[in-house]
Amino acid sequence: MGARVQLYQSRFSSPTDAATHGVSFDPTQKAGVTGFFSWGWNPYLATGIEIGYQGVGQDLYGIGVNSAPYTVQVKLHYLRTGIAIQPQYERGVWGLWASISPGFSFLTQSELTYQGDSVLPGNLTTPQVTQTLLRYLDQSTDPNDRLILTRMYQRGVLSLHFTGGLRIRLAEGVWVLGTLFYERSFGDLERKGYTYGKEYTPMYAPGRRPVQYTLTGIQLGVQYTVGLAR
Repeated sequence: MGARVQLYQSRFSSPTDAATHGVSFDPTQKAGVTGFFSWGWNPYLATGIEIGYQGVGQDLYGIGVNSAPYTVQVKLHYLRTGIAIQPQYERGVWGLWASISPGFSFLTQSELTYQGDSVLPGNLTTPQVTQTLLRYLDQSTDPNDRLILTRMYQRGVLSLHFTGGLRIRLAEGVWVLGTLFYERSFGDLERKGYTYGKEYTPMYAPGRRPVQYTLTGIQLGVQYTVGLAR
C-alpha cells in the first residue's frame, strides 16, 4: 500500500477547437494525489486498486471580434478509481516499479472562466460555448441553473493511467517512489445533446467532435510492504 503525489501538465484533445482559426491552447499545470492498495503475488507482480483525486484543465486564447485578445479557462475535478497491475523489481536498496491502471474518472466539480473580447455567437467551439453559457448564468435568477456547470459534462468517463520509474528503500518495507506518468480519458468528456434553459437551448453544436483529456508529469510517493506469516 502507499500514496503518490503527482505534478503534471493537463490538456484537452479537442479536434473541433484545434481546427478552428482563432483558437489556441496552453497546457495547464495541475496537481493530484493517488492512494493504492495491492497484493503481491510474487516478487515481480502485484495487483490491487487505486483511488486518486486530480484536476484537469485547459487554457484557450485568441483574438475576438473587436481585434482584442480573449482567454478561456476550463477546470474539471475528477475522482479516479481503477484496478492496478503493478510489475516490480528489487535489487538491494533500489528497484523498478510500475503501475497500469484502467478505470473510471468521476466528475466532482467544474469551473468555467471567460475574460476579454467577445467571440462570434454560437456553440461549436469551447470559447463560444463558455461565452454563451456564462452570459446566460449572469442573467439567470434560478439558483438551480448553477448545476449546468457539471451537467454539461459526462459524470464518468473511462481512463487509463500508467506510471513507472525507480524506487529506493528507506527502511525495511518502506520504499520511496519516483516515477513518470501518463493518463488519458476515452469517450467524450462533454454531454453532447444536453440542453438547458426554458427554451431548451442546445449546449453544443451537432458538429462538435468528442473531447478527451491527457495528463503527463511526475509522481513522488511512498510504498509500504508488509510480509504475511505463512
